[in-house]
Amino acid sequence: GTDFTIGFDTAVNTAVEAIDKIRDTADAHDRLFVIEVMGRDAGYIALHSGIATGAEHILIPEKKTDIEEIVVQLAEKERRKKLMNIIVVAEGDEFGGGNEVAKVIKERLPLLEVRVSILGHIQRGGSPSCFDRLIASRMGYSAVECLIQGKYNVFVGIVNNRMHYMPLNEAV
Repeated sequence: GTDFTIGFDTAVNTAVEAIDKIRDTADAHDRLFVIEVMGRDAGYIALHSGIATGAEHILIPEKKTDIEEIVVQLAEKERRKKLMNIIVVAEGDEFGGGNEVAKVIKERLPLLEVRVSILGHIQRGGSPSCFDRLIASRMGYSAVECLIQGKYNVFVGIVNNRMHYMPLNEAV
């Protein structure tokens, strides 16, 4: 019922900023970092932040993870001495998150230095982005307008940059 939820943009930008900083460390020390981001049921944050930061792999709940293929690719990069790699994992990935993914990689590639960073609640805190503030204001205003007009049990969202209303039972 909406293109973006309130807080998505802030969470993605927080993840991108953190991953950029981690990439600097990974590059300086030739390490693989497995970075877990929010996404228990959906990999949208992992997908956006992984693409934006140039992650070598992005693991999301919506797509089956081929851990064997990831290990093969990492082994090839290790052979070529490309030791700095970033893997972004949504917490709801089938392996159980960043720690489990790192455990499998460490078992298969024991010479590779693997570090895990779980961003978790860091993504939930802080000041909201301008985009989140704007959509929250637009949605809030429209929700009040619905009540004034006598429309109840309606979910307010934004689709294609326009206000979108959906019966609450359909949204749930």
